[in-house]
Amino acid sequence: MRRILQEHLFQKHSGDQTTSMKSKAPDDADWLFRFASDSKGTAQIGMDYTEGILRLQASSLFQYPKLVVWKQVEKVVYTLVCEPLDNPLLASNFLTYFVHELSDHFRKGGNIVDEVGARPDEVLVILNFLLPGGQLLFANIHLCKHLKGQIAQMLAQKAEGETERLLEHRTLVESPSTV
Repeated sequence: MRRILQEHLFQKHSGDQTTSMKSKAPDDADWLFRFASDSKGTAQIGMDYTEGILRLQASSLFQYPKLVVWKQVEKVVYTLVCEPLDNPLLASNFLTYFVHELSDHFRKGGNIVDEVGARPDEVLVILNFLLPGGQLLFANIHLCKHLKGQIAQMLAQKAEGETERLLEHRTLVESPSTV
């Protein structure tokens, strides 16, 4: 039900940009959806928000309006900046799956922020499969399982290549060079 309300409010507020910007007051030019983590789904002031959608008007930062979809998981906020006509529910589903894949992959370590910072190339591999060419995917459970398998295979190949490279480097360092 929350997703239906979110889509309805998005459609209501994302009409023609030129007419809506002229008719609105300056403080009503941007809108924000926030969803609390409580079971009732109501967003109240002072609550800990876990996800939402923010619409940014054209400004010095962006030439055209943008849509920002965000999720907070374990004190980390994940954001996705989209075009205004992109599907916000699809973007939200991508973020949910992306966060899940990151936590599955980096669950071995203690702090996910440190792990991601130490291995950004693995995050890029995950992004390459989940967001190919920057395009949001309509994904069902079968596609998600397939992508998860491809991600695991690619990361295993990467780890195997690093192991071989380390072994080659170790043999070069340990063997005396003859000139």
